[in-house]
Amino acid sequence: MPRHATLARALRRRAFRAFTLVELLVVIAIIGVLVSLLLPAVQAAREAARRMNCQSNQKNFALAVINYENAKKQLPAAMGEGVLAGRNKTEFLPYQGPQLSWHIQVLPYMELQSLYSQFKIDGTTSIFNQSDQTRPEESQPAVMLCPSDSAFGRFYSDPDFTSGLGGVRKVAKGNYVAYAGPEHMNSAHVFPGTINTVGNELRQVSDGTSQTIMITEVRTRDVPEDQRGAWALAWPGSSCIALDLHSGPLGTSWTASGRPDVPYIPSTKQQDLDYSNPPNSFGGGVYSADKLRKCPDSAGADIERMSCDSANESWGSAAPRSLHPGGVNSAHVDGSVHWLSNDVNVTLLGAMICINDGVLPTE
Repeated sequence: MPRHATLARALRRRAFRAFTLVELLVVIAIIGVLVSLLLPAVQAAREAARRMNCQSNQKNFALAVINYENAKKQLPAAMGEGVLAGRNKTEFLPYQGPQLSWHIQVLPYMELQSLYSQFKIDGTTSIFNQSDQTRPEESQPAVMLCPSDSAFGRFYSDPDFTSGLGGVRKVAKGNYVAYAGPEHMNSAHVFPGTINTVGNELRQVSDGTSQTIMITEVRTRDVPEDQRGAWALAWPGSSCIALDLHSGPLGTSWTASGRPDVPYIPSTKQQDLDYSNPPNSFGGGVYSADKLRKCPDSAGADIERMSCDSANESWGSAAPRSLHPGGVNSAHVDGSVHWLSNDVNVTLLGAMICINDGVLPTE
């Protein structure tokens, strides 16, 4: 048989075995469908890993607080050297004094002694007058960050409020905050959360360490003038939050009565709960948007479900938030970490934040 005939037959056999264009398109379509089916599962697996990482970070913070208490015989304060004024020295002023957060106090118990040693903690030096060479407030240790958020590389800076040694300072953002109290920041000394205006003794957590929420999550925005998440600052929304759930009828609230001896009774009045559920909510607390020193780009904040108001006052409050679907992580005083669902009962949440209201969770 001529050589060219053999070659032609071989080419015809090879052509017969090849995919047609239709077959190729069908294969591509099948692969596309499989990828589209697998992608949500992959994303869910990634989010599950991020959430576990976030839980681990909160666990580290909770254990650091416990170790701090073991060494100091008291829990860290919301401010290293807090400022109490007003009604019988019971009003917390978060925008006065050194303004160093509780995070700084527990750094040595998180294997971050070298970072802690860079801060000047003397009761008078503010967070904006720390070393101009090392600038420790600009540090972003990985333990401060929840991987579901995008806080890495974000800083709080505002020429109206952060000017200090060496010019306008920046404070790095993170994702973990403590509950100062169930109502407002300035009433946290009266209606106390675990980490409030002054260092509580552990025995003061009379509702039980396993029943009381201590640490939760916040989200950050890529807006320098937005203070939320600035971990070294003892400000509302930065390192501490408050629920804004008033005690009983509004008329018996400490902030309304001026009395430092009013017991905290979580409100159950429906008209007081217009903002429904705080975790990941549109509002900042039960009543309103996060109260910040400045609320830049309020329309953008609304779109991100992180609404805010400009309120350069001492009665600030802010909401726990995360990008985890369905809720936020929360660490209790005993060091355990739990999932706090978006549909948590608000009255129950207020009771779980206050350390001595006498109300134990029933659900």
